[in-house]
Amino acid sequence: MASAFGWFGPLIDLSRASSHIGDFVQLLVFVHRSFPVQCKSSKRDITRTDIEVGDDTTPYFLVSLWQKNMASMVAAGDVVLLQNFKIAKYGDAVEARTVQWSSLISLVHPHHSLLSKAVEELVTGCRVGATTKDKLRRVIKWVQQSRSTICNIKLQSNQTQQIEHLARNWTVLEEERPRDCFSLIEVSQLTTTCKAVVCASIGEIVPLHSSRTLGDTKNEKIFISKRVYRTKDGNLVDDLICTGCQLCGSPLDSKFEQSAVPLICWKSSTRLHSICSIYRPFMLYLWDESDYMPVLVKNRIAEILFGNIKAGKVYSAYKEETHSQNLGPRNECKDKDTRERTVINPRSSSEGLPSANTSEVDKDLQSEDKHLPDKFNFYRVWVILLKMLLKQGKNSPLKFEINVDPSLDIESGKFEMVSAKMPCFGTK
Repeated sequence: MASAFGWFGPLIDLSRASSHIGDFVQLLVFVHRSFPVQCKSSKRDITRTDIEVGDDTTPYFLVSLWQKNMASMVAAGDVVLLQNFKIAKYGDAVEARTVQWSSLISLVHPHHSLLSKAVEELVTGCRVGATTKDKLRRVIKWVQQSRSTICNIKLQSNQTQQIEHLARNWTVLEEERPRDCFSLIEVSQLTTTCKAVVCASIGEIVPLHSSRTLGDTKNEKIFISKRVYRTKDGNLVDDLICTGCQLCGSPLDSKFEQSAVPLICWKSSTRLHSICSIYRPFMLYLWDESDYMPVLVKNRIAEILFGNIKAGKVYSAYKEETHSQNLGPRNECKDKDTRERTVINPRSSSEGLPSANTSEVDKDLQSEDKHLPDKFNFYRVWVILLKMLLKQGKNSPLKFEINVDPSLDIESGKFEMVSAKMPCFGTK
């Protein structure tokens, strides 16, 4: 892609870029890598391509390509000539960027030829001026001399080149496979931090409250299985749903002591909490033939247990139902009168012929439709799921993945649930 406008500036080394801020220059560089960057403007989203380049004076330098056709011409390992690029400075960072009359020429492509051919052979094949050829010669020599740090190239016995990845300057944490445990007592005896997979049944749900008293234990108020069948237990939703962070699952309401409220969210890149209605952390008591175990459950895992129903939907449906029940006595007489008129004036007679007062019946049916719920009642479904989960001794075991951290106590997450799924027992 040759430039139709000619050169508007000198061919410079990358080390001198800071001396040409705001100027147009020509750059002859080796491309390390390219990656797209999403940018947001007032009207629409724009995607540009950033390329990381280098030459014999500066190993790493950033160039921004705003033209899509130019970005498609760049590949990692090429030596390219960037024509009419503008040097810009943002804070302490200096970079080059395209303008309307910028262009790009690929001089050496693909990158395998950088090592398989001699320097003069590569330079002779390029139709560029003497100054550009001299710069190209220096860049190719730099790439060949620095190949061990740039692309780690090794020659095999069959004289083929194998390009390996850049050497990492960080440690990659390999995810450990969870330990398969046969019983809960085996999980409870683990002495190292790990993940464990075990099959067990759900026995009880106990909310984590700082205001729990001995009287609540005696009256069995802390056990959800004893309260879920009570029709007038208004505190059930408040005890299991609160305001908190949907990322880390930490409650941020007044029921917890202020010292227990984390100031930052370690699961957010901005360290800010994402506030919404969440499931309050609770202890899920699991049991099998060997033992029982309290496991900490936070918001996201609670959603899995409750059929992927978010706490906000449950709380909104609960508040709407409570509000409609408070308005119920006012409309009781109207509902009764509507039902009587519907019985007196049915839609059709026993012979299948339409009744004489059809229009009045249609109006009654329309008024009845107004009393039907407009939204799906997530609160009632959630209560049904709670009842099904807490049918002690009547449910099949589930397969739980649990984080084990022996350094913590039980309520702080010594055993914390990671996932729950139906076990699949294979047959031979």
